[in-house]
Amino acid sequence: MEVTNKQDLKIRKLTLTGLMIAFTFIAGSIIKIPTLNGMIQLGDCMVLLSAVLLGKKYGFFAAATGMALVDILGGYVLWAPFTFIIKGLVALTVSIIISKSKEKGFKTFLFAFILGGIVNVVGYFIGNAIMGGIIVGASKGLLGSMIYAFSHLFGDIIQTVAGIVIALPLSKMVYKFKTKVFN
Repeated sequence: MEVTNKQDLKIRKLTLTGLMIAFTFIAGSIIKIPTLNGMIQLGDCMVLLSAVLLGKKYGFFAAATGMALVDILGGYVLWAPFTFIIKGLVALTVSIIISKSKEKGFKTFLFAFILGGIVNVVGYFIGNAIMGGIIVGASKGLLGSMIYAFSHLFGDIIQTVAGIVIALPLSKMVYKFKTKVFN
């Protein structure tokens, strides 16, 4: 599939962005495994694959929008702005690492996904501290906010690792698809 002009390339990117928003929303909404203070869902896998397939700008938008929709339509509207920013930054981090790497193999994807996972965990730690301390009122002061955030840390790590484990074997195939569609 040879791209004939810039408009054709943009149409392909926009179409795949819309599909990745939908896939991310579906993956994050349908299969949910409850944990002590949250849930494991497959949306994080799609966030990582959006970065692999779409790159920085479109990957950010697909990951951020798809996961924010999961929050909005799942009854967690207050979390949607945090999720939009965090998941977008995860996709941006992953796509930057992949684009700067000469080798697009397992090690590159693993490294990118781990760094994206760190962004995810740190982002939700900050989000939990804000939500727990200010918005939810579950704690008082900085110490209480930190305790609230720490109580969610294990679940966030499990969620992140699950997304990486599922996305990793798919990443090379998605990258090959990308090279066929956008070249």
